[in-house]
This record gives sequence, C-alpha cells and structure tokens, in this order.
Amino acid sequence: MDKPVTLIIGLGKTVGESVARRFLDEGHAVLAVDPDTAALDELRKTTGDKIAYHHGATHTKLGLRNAMAAALETYNFVDNVVCIPPLPEPDRLLELEMEDFESVLMKTVRGAVQTLRVFTPEMIAERPVTENAADRSRQTGTFTFVLSLGAQMSQPGWFSESASQHAILGIVRAAAIELADEAVRVNAIIALRPRAEGREPWLKDRTPLGRPSMAEEIAETAAFLSNPNSAIITGEAITLDGGRGLLSGLIVRDDD
Repeated sequence: MDKPVTLIIGLGKTVGESVARRFLDEGHAVLAVDPDTAALDELRKTTGDKIAYHHGATHTKLGLRNAMAAALETYNFVDNVVCIPPLPEPDRLLELEMEDFESVLMKTVRGAVQTLRVFTPEMIAERPVTENAADRSRQTGTFTFVLSLGAQMSQPGWFSESASQHAILGIVRAAAIELADEAVRVNAIIALRPRAEGREPWLKDRTPLGRPSMAEEIAETAAFLSNPNSAIITGEAITLDGGRGLLSGLIVRDDD
C-alpha cells in the first residue's frame, strides 16, 4: 500500500519542522514548500533526504501549482495539506499603510483560498472509483491550517495579524461546508505560539498553564486531524492556548 502523502505549505519558525518529523513518524511521505531557501536548508539539517523539498511561493496560484506539480512528480498524489500562513509584522489600525495591509491579505487570505482551489481537484481526481458507497474512503483528503491565537482574539498593535487570521478561520469554516460532499475535510489549529511569549513576557499571567503551546503539540494535533480515524471532524478549530480563553483576569503566581 502506498504511503499517505502530506504537503507542508510554509514552514513558520519551528512548527513546520515538527510537523514534518511527526508525519514521518506516522509513515507519511512529506514534501515541504517554502519561499525561503534558508528555512528549507534548516529543515534539511534535521530531516535530510527523508522528505522532499520545493522552493517557491506559497500564496500565488502559479507558486502553488508548481508545488502540486512537484508533489505529483515525486509522489504521484496528495492526501493531506498542512498550511502554515506567514504572520505579519505588528501594526495599528490608524497607522497602517493600506498597501501593506493589502499585501498581508494577498499572502495570507488569498493564499489560503488558492491552496484549497489548487489542491482539492487533484485530491478528488485521485479518489478511487467504487460502485458501492459503503466501500468509499471516509475522506478524500484533508487541509489543516495552523493559525495564531489572533484568529480568536486580538490585542493592541497586532491589527493585520488578527484581521488576516480571523479571515482564514472564516475560510476554513466556509470551505468545510463547500467541500464536505467530496469528503475533503478542512480544519484549523489555533495555537498560542512561543513568539507571543517572547515579545510580551507578561502574557504568561493570562495563561493558566503558564506557557505557550510547543511545536510538537501543534504537530501532534495536525497528525490527529489528518488521520482517517478523525474523518468526522471538519470545519473545526482546535485551540491550544493553555486555558487562556477561559480565564477572567490575571494569574498571580508565587514566584512573581
């Protein structure tokens, strides 16, 4: 039986590497795609020739079609796509340049839509043809978008991140309904990332567990959402925030 094939679209800071290693552990064939050669080189240091690599744009139709072509040339088909959209730099609503904001939307929101549009038809085309509906696979393919906590809540100074991540979450939910009839599942992981804790140390007082999510925890969740055993789950967002969304006020710790 052929290995499942998983594409990682965008590597982020540390999450992409953890996702690649986790899917390797699951027995998947993996292709990593990123516009930054340095990011691909860093990943290559830990995974070597165990996975395939493709350097190219992750938000344009042409770039994503080239990534799909690379996947088909290397593995012949695609089962899962894990998309890690880039996070914009901090900005404020009344101070931002509209051209910069539109660029953010181009790279994140439009990129998410194009990812769905480019890879879904290939997933459907690869689906085995059976006459008995009971014999059909429970899933044709999966998309998992890894988002920041900005997809659910905002803080001053991070307007573009919050707006764009909220928008991608909306795309996930709408696409899940659009593609359900084809058994293509679309979900999201909303994670409190280490970057947030580094820029605002006081944020740990807003988190009951006292820490951000680890890259390995995000990768484990991505593997779960891609597994056929979770084939009933679509249009959902699994939040890894250490209980932050449930907390009213701040936590005062004994070591503060």
